Amino acid sequence: MKRKRIDIYTIDIGGGHIAPAQAIKQQFDIRGDKDLDVRVVNLGITLNATFLRFLYKFYWDKALRYPPLINAFYRGADNPFLMKIADRILGITTLPKFVRYLEREKPDVVVSTYFTFTHYLDMLKRVDQLDAVSVVLNPEPFDSHQIWFSPVFDWSMVFSRKSRDEIVQKGISAQKLKVFPFPIKPSFSQRTQSPAVLRAQLGLEKRPFTVLLFFGAEGVGPVRKSLEMLIERGLSLQVVVVCGRNQKLKDDIERLAASHTGNVHIEVRGYLTNLADYIAAADVVVGKSGPNQVFETLLQCRPLVISSFLANEKETTDWVIGNKLGWLTRSPAHLATLLARLASHPEVLRQYQASIRAMRLRSGAPEIAEFLAGLARQKRAPRKRPMADALRKLRDRVVAEGEALGRRIEATANVGRVQTAAAVRRARHTLVDRTRPRTRTAVTRAAAKPSRPR
Repeated sequence: MKRKRIDIYTIDIGGGHIAPAQAIKQQFDIRGDKDLDVRVVNLGITLNATFLRFLYKFYWDKALRYPPLINAFYRGADNPFLMKIADRILGITTLPKFVRYLEREKPDVVVSTYFTFTHYLDMLKRVDQLDAVSVVLNPEPFDSHQIWFSPVFDWSMVFSRKSRDEIVQKGISAQKLKVFPFPIKPSFSQRTQSPAVLRAQLGLEKRPFTVLLFFGAEGVGPVRKSLEMLIERGLSLQVVVVCGRNQKLKDDIERLAASHTGNVHIEVRGYLTNLADYIAAADVVVGKSGPNQVFETLLQCRPLVISSFLANEKETTDWVIGNKLGWLTRSPAHLATLLARLASHPEVLRQYQASIRAMRLRSGAPEIAEFLAGLARQKRAPRKRPMADALRKLRDRVVAEGEALGRRIEATANVGRVQTAAAVRRARHTLVDRTRPRTRTAVTRAAAKPSRPR
């Protein structure tokens, strides 16, 4: 018996959308469904989309170092028309490969976690060339940016009531929306060992107040400045720095740790596969407010100190602060002041841990896996379409959208020309009125006017 196929589409750019995909896949692995074949597919590699990967990676690397770039993009990208046009241009060579991939692999359910592939599947859906059940996953739990969604998809998965209500207002049918808890990898299940036991297992000192500094898998953040401020303030702390894939940062912090650091004991780690153990071993975690890091930290009942956030992470930051699950610091000096307070007042940490427990957080991966399995097992009438027909309809769709864009540009240009011509005519009339010689009647009237007393 042929197994039902579920594809979860990602691209190796950042980790915000990849981690939920992996969480769902790990949950299916635990379930062990014999009739299901679930795959996380990196379409950037599978489709050999070299230019697309290079462009997105270049942009993401610069955006992490210069946040105004992604902030500007995020605001402008809430216009789905402009983003779809950009995706069509970038996908001139990728789209035909994607069509051939779908024809060859014939998935029963497709889950898109990245906006580019959502737009490609949207196009295929509109020209009736997608047989699979289409599902979009919005990786931002408290934000419903329109770039992630499509009204023609069969289902949209969101992770909060707030996100659901916002996207309904933007035109997505409420009947096509499913709300789940945020999916977290099963490997991040809550640890039951005490921090002291975990620290001993990880080669850390047992007693000091322990801070985990972690700025994502790319390791981009104000790590050195924060450490230098802690040393300057003379705090007594154990700081574990997780550098991720940033080897340059790891080498730099190892040199700093080997120098005189006062009462600040620094432990340096690279990319970790047991990050959950380090989170549970710490008293508090310092980092960004990406949804994965936030929920992975809170699931271990550890408060989070957010030192920076991007435009797409603002809503998550507000949720953390508003529910007293963590703090926001905007400078290394502010961070040092907060950590000094937390180290000397353990009752504050206990209050925030109680707030975290009251949230009753859990991973949504089991529920999502059950939902997707149900979709895959639905009986649907098979339909066959020749490849030539699919590519012809795609071409016609792209041409139609290009012509629509051309008409918009031409209409805008025509309006501009009309406005310019009207302004020129007004300017000419004004000039003529000023230079035209006055008639005898006009002179007589001007002379007859009584002069104002001085």
